Amino acid sequence: MHLIVLSFMLSITSSFAALEYSKVEYPGCPENAYCQKNTGEVRRQWLDSLDEFNRSKISESKFNADLQKNNGVPVAGWAMEEAGVLPRIMMWDSPCKQHKQEASKFYISELFRKNLRSSELKEYTNIYFPRVVLVDNNKKVFSMVVPRGDIPTFMDNGSLHYLKEDDGKYYGFLINRDGDIRITKPQIVKELPKEVVCLKEQVDLFMREAPSPTFYQSYHCMDIWDKNSKTYKPILFGRSCN
Repeated sequence: MHLIVLSFMLSITSSFAALEYSKVEYPGCPENAYCQKNTGEVRRQWLDSLDEFNRSKISESKFNADLQKNNGVPVAGWAMEEAGVLPRIMMWDSPCKQHKQEASKFYISELFRKNLRSSELKEYTNIYFPRVVLVDNNKKVFSMVVPRGDIPTFMDNGSLHYLKEDDGKYYGFLINRDGDIRITKPQIVKELPKEVVCLKEQVDLFMREAPSPTFYQSYHCMDIWDKNSKTYKPILFGRSCN
């Protein structure tokens, strides 16, 4: 038993040391990232498949089926230092001052995921994906998990559409209220997001669900175009520092 515990502690120590190594750039790893060798291989496969999808060598249905069968897609979030032991994660130093406290140090991260379902994310105690606060058709507020750092370009059938880029390759990232993810070809609408005043109910829910009172510097709301109702819908986003 002592040998098992010792081996586990050594593996953890080694993994933490990986965050202090000189950011060896393994093939496939993004620049300046804390990224393990096997993660670089997974990312290289993702980029190769994305390139084939963008050149219409793979259908959208097959591309998404393959993503669900294999490693999923890289999704931006935040991670604590001990998350460096996780497979298929890439981490960078956070530029946010409030994330550099020794007692609660956070890195920006990308983790390959097949979905962002809350039931599955509960297993990650050292990973945090942001929540945005929306308003449904009955004027009730609700939150959903989304990628870090982006504003959706529009809503479609209850899903938020993000225009994403990875290594010069563009794609559409759709996520619904349940956390299901689907990749599409890039799409745009002429109705651009615009600033709007947040509802008190949105702010209250956002503050209750924030990981800590100091995690975000502020919040803001944007009107996002809903293609189905052909109206704008207000969404609240947290603002960390970048």
